[in-house]
Amino acid sequence: MAVPLLLAGCGHRAPAAAPSGASAAPSAKAAPSAKAGGDAACTGGLTGTEPGVVRITCNGTATIHVVAGGAGKDFHGGVCRSAGDVWSAAAGVIIDTTGTHGSYTGPPVDSVAVNNTSDSGKGTIQIVLGGKHYFDLGGAAMTLGAGGKSAHLDGTSDHLSDAPGTKITVDVTC
Repeated sequence: MAVPLLLAGCGHRAPAAAPSGASAAPSAKAAPSAKAGGDAACTGGLTGTEPGVVRITCNGTATIHVVAGGAGKDFHGGVCRSAGDVWSAAAGVIIDTTGTHGSYTGPPVDSVAVNNTSDSGKGTIQIVLGGKHYFDLGGAAMTLGAGGKSAHLDGTSDHLSDAPGTKITVDVTC
């Protein structure tokens, strides 16, 4: 399965991202992120003008804590968005893996994107952490805090993830 975009990201611990061959870009439910900026740990030292870099989300106020198996990371500078019944959060760098925006040759970066689904109490998790892709596409248990100011997701990486069956936990503070 070919995937046009890969979300890679920011943080200080273990990050999240999209699976190989799966789009790690925030879903259509997520709003566009801020321009490049924030700390170098989030941006991977990128400015957003490099070939293959579509967007950098590192100027927000959200902190996203990710644990996948034994690896973990805190992302700072993430962005939370909501409109109606749709909620999402993301941190990192969105990379075009198709080459439409040029070929990305920069350093590897971690990333995370999460969102709720139309099924109450369910969410989607997409993570790139330490070069591995973990994702749970709609089966993660999700608790959204009052006013959408926080979220907790528990899932298990899909059989097509780099580490199938791995427990994934994401905590978001907007």
